[in-house]
Amino acid sequence: MLRLILILSFFFLFTFAADSSPAKKIYQKKCAMCHNIEAPESIAQRDAMVAPYLRLALRSVYIGVDALEEPKTKAEHKKLTLEFLKDYMINPHRDKSYCEDIIFEKYQTMPSMKGFISEQQLESVLSYIYDNFSPTPDEF
Repeated sequence: MLRLILILSFFFLFTFAADSSPAKKIYQKKCAMCHNIEAPESIAQRDAMVAPYLRLALRSVYIGVDALEEPKTKAEHKKLTLEFLKDYMINPHRDKSYCEDIIFEKYQTMPSMKGFISEQQLESVLSYIYDNFSPTPDEF
């Protein structure tokens, strides 16, 4: 019984420690104010959104990079996606976006994050976002 309690204690410790990663904190402080992670559950929540939810936006980027850049490996896809996102977040422009026009009808182009997030924070949060919220093949 004591062994089970110790195992569960370590499990919860590592679970909660992972949840409070620096990259997640950056996301919560600098990104979540506009980008919810998941689709809204109600019409009121949808109407209150100021930006597309993260999984939708990342899905568009993921598909766009895959289609236009034609990466050969998962590591190359991640590298190309992170390079795109890093550039887009500092120098956003509708012409660079992989989002559909309907997204711009509701949300416009996101503001530049230049001066709001450091390069180190940006690299950390983008890697966290890619690793945790990239679409799986069954989401296409």
